[in-house]
Amino acid sequence: MQLLSFVSLLGAASLAAAQTAPGNGTVTGKMGDARPVKNNPVGEVWVATFDGSQGVKGTVTAVGWTLGVNYTVDVTGLPEGKGPFNFHVHAKGVPVNGTCADTGAHLDSFVRGQDPPCEASLPATCEVGDLSGKYGKVDAPAAKKTFNDPYSALDKIMLGYIGERAIVFHDASSARIACANLVKKA
Repeated sequence: MQLLSFVSLLGAASLAAAQTAPGNGTVTGKMGDARPVKNNPVGEVWVATFDGSQGVKGTVTAVGWTLGVNYTVDVTGLPEGKGPFNFHVHAKGVPVNGTCADTGAHLDSFVRGQDPPCEASLPATCEVGDLSGKYGKVDAPAAKKTFNDPYSALDKIMLGYIGERAIVFHDASSARIACANLVKKA
């Protein structure tokens, strides 16, 4: 019975320790750090197409890789004087009415929240959807950026699944200025 109590106490302490990254007090998710995704369908392509109706034109492409997802951001029309611009995977897709406000919060599979802000040097402690927090903001008027996010998933059963969700660009005031759904390409 004492061994069971010790194991329970050890488990509780481990869970509490998982809420803070070692050494610097960085906040992580209630479910711990994001875990690398190693079973994505390699080569599967998802694209968010910005058609210019919100001022932004171009694509954000997500391609399954052996570790996470390879992203390419290639957009124009970001408004001068309103950046730098954050971009995220949001929890919901863009509804039929096209309202970016209805895409919900950032994809946050490990229940971390936005405060304190993501530390790019510790990407596993960030929200899965906080792509600009992990890999850098973009500037106007055009942005081209490629990176690999090991925490994004293209398998529906995985935490960090990005399919059928929205990519949203925010200006420096955090206003949502453009959004588009990630759609699977055949």
